[in-house]
Amino acid sequence: MFALTEDRLNILTEALRELSQDQCLGLSIPFFDEDELAGLTSEAEALPKRRARDRVSHKGIVVSQDFDICFPAPRQGAMEKLCLLLEQGLNQASANCQHPVLKMPYHINDLAVQAYPSGSKGIGIHRDGLRYRQIVIIITLAGQSRFCLCQDRDGNGATVIDDSPGHLVLLSAPDFAGRDGNNGRPLHFVDQVTDGRLSIGLRQELT
Repeated sequence: MFALTEDRLNILTEALRELSQDQCLGLSIPFFDEDELAGLTSEAEALPKRRARDRVSHKGIVVSQDFDICFPAPRQGAMEKLCLLLEQGLNQASANCQHPVLKMPYHINDLAVQAYPSGSKGIGIHRDGLRYRQIVIIITLAGQSRFCLCQDRDGNGATVIDDSPGHLVLLSAPDFAGRDGNNGRPLHFVDQVTDGRLSIGLRQELT
């Protein structure tokens, strides 16, 4: 479980090359097998969670939230193996690119587990904070929902990213491929939570 095979490294290398192209701020790749998902799901379900605030506001922008959260989630067990796999894989994949796309070694130090009930309103249109760098990783472990990138806070130009269980979603963040500010942070949202949603968010926070 969670082994960095040659096939997986090739998949990650191609994903970083694609993500570094102009206008590409997020993508999804099939990545995890059933045993890996089962181990992560079991751990994520057992974690204590609290109700997220219904609304969060920053500089006058309000984002709705409808989920329970464990934050910070512990980096242990299957989660630790997952982090090590992704850190090793992304760092090697960046080195394999003609021009390395990571500014610094990728290290996951921010973990969150979110549980959306069936019929949840999801999370409104938002960008991840500027403190998160290089790549934001989203992994859906169970459920059915819609994850979208969009062009503005009205949701125009919404593009669905396949975040179904088994997929690895990579989003651009500042310091990836020379991007900075909002140029590296896609607007995105989750809605249409028809069968619940259990997900992990993995990030590199500059402290």
